Amino acid sequence: MTFDEALKEIIEIVDPLDPLDADTVIADSDDLDSLALFNIVVYLRKNGYTGSFEDISKCTTLRDIVNLIVR
Repeated sequence: MTFDEALKEIIEIVDPLDPLDADTVIADSDDLDSLALFNIVVYLRKNGYTGSFEDISKCTTLRDIVNLIVR
């Protein structure tokens, strides 16, 4: 899976009201609430992410999240 494909899928999961891109800061987006982040974690696990939740919690942008599965 490419970076762009993973980013597109994550954005579809979130179903945002405002545009999101790779540089969207998680803490600054109303669309990235706790439910959206839970759904993203489920997506990461389904796509082979085996790292820790601590690593996920260190992510500050959508780029950081995508990079967890596209390394």
